[in-house]
Parts: sequence; C-alpha cells; structure tokens
Amino acid sequence: MREQLVLPLKLQQSDGKVRELQTAVTQLPAKLDPLRRDLAKLQGMLDGERGKLDETNSWRRSQQETIDREREALRHAQNKFQASKNTKEFTASSREVENKRKAISDRESELKKVNEAAAQSTAQLEARDRDVEALRSELTGSEAAMSGQLDALKAELAEATAGRDAARAQVDPQWIKIYDAVAAKRGYAVAPVVKGVCQGCHMALPPQLSNVLARMESIQTCPRCSRMIYRKELLEAAPEAASDAKPDAKP
Repeated sequence: MREQLVLPLKLQQSDGKVRELQTAVTQLPAKLDPLRRDLAKLQGMLDGERGKLDETNSWRRSQQETIDREREALRHAQNKFQASKNTKEFTASSREVENKRKAISDRESELKKVNEAAAQSTAQLEARDRDVEALRSELTGSEAAMSGQLDALKAELAEATAGRDAARAQVDPQWIKIYDAVAAKRGYAVAPVVKGVCQGCHMALPPQLSNVLARMESIQTCPRCSRMIYRKELLEAAPEAASDAKPDAKP
C-alpha cells in the first residue's frame, strides 16, 4: 500500500516540474523584451528624424528652384536695365535689379544655413543608424543563442510531460478526480502531515486520523482543505532510511 500512497505525491512532483518548465519556456523569450523595446524606440526616433530631414531636403530643393527662377528674372531685369531709354526706365529697372539681387542673396544665405544644418543632421542620422544596426545585430545574436536554450527547455519539457503522464496513469482514477479538483481549487492536491498538523491548511488533525495515516493502509484526505495527506516522516524519510540500512551479512 505504501506505493499507492506515494503515487499521488510523485504525480504532484511531476506536475510541479512540468509547470516550472512551462513557465521557463514562456518567460525565456520575454528576457529580450527590454532589448526589443530599446531597438523599437531608437528605430522610431530614427524614422522620425529621417522624416524631418526628408522634409528639409524637399524644402531645399524648392528653395533652389525658386533661386534659379529669380536668377532668370534677374537676367531679364538686367537686360531691361541695359535697354533703358530714359531716366525713369533706368531708375525703375535699376531698383528692380537691386531688389532681385537682394532677394536672391537673402534666399541663398538662408539656404546655406539650412544646408549646413542638414549636413549635420545627416551625419547624426548616419551615426544613429549605426547604433540601431549594432543593437539589431545584438538582438539577432541573442535570439540565436536563446533559440538553443529554448529548444533544450522544450525537449526537457516534453520529457517531463511524458513522465508526468506516466505517473498520472498509475494513480487510481477515483483519486485522479479528487487530485484534479483540489489542485484546481487550491493549487496543489497532496500535503504532508507534520506532528499531527496538515501542512496544506495548518489544521490539527483528529488523533484517530493521525493513527489511520500511521498504518498506511489507505489514502486519506484533510477534513478542512480536502488535500490528500500523508505522514511526512513515514513516506519521505523512507528512502533515506533505506539508503542508510546495512545489507544483511548472512546468506
């Protein structure tokens, strides 16, 4: 009967191992989440700055086209100046030439400043792009290394699950129902009894129940928490006692 009493305990231990490995398999990829968030943040910032630079470059092209048109207009104004026939035409065309020269000069001065800022932004973007690529490379390497760990964990989980299923098949179906119901409600279904107290709910058991547990003739449950219970010193100490025992010298 001792083996029948041990079976639910072995099943619970196997269940615990499976849950532990399932948690590890789930949580392992999440360890790279901070790195993924950093990469996404940097990439977002880089994309935003690149978008602003694109807008600046578009404005620069527009300004250059405007300057080219104004230079063409300046040439026409200079031709009018040279073709002036009287003082009035001379004065008007002269003023037009000066205004267009000033407008071109102002635009060129502004464009020069923007060009310098755009060149600086381009250099910064290139540097940040290298940072993003380095971070992406680090993430790729970490994911590759983690893939091996994850495969090993999954293999261990498959082995543990097979062991759990084998342990489950050995427990009597009527106790499996109780085991599943209690485990679902209270987290675990088997608890030791130490000095007459259930370690699942810390209830002192009736003396007669402790005596029944001592005889190890049947599986019993705690009156309060419904967990399957056993005398800790009788089941868990048994392997140590067996290993310490000396073989009989007689034939």
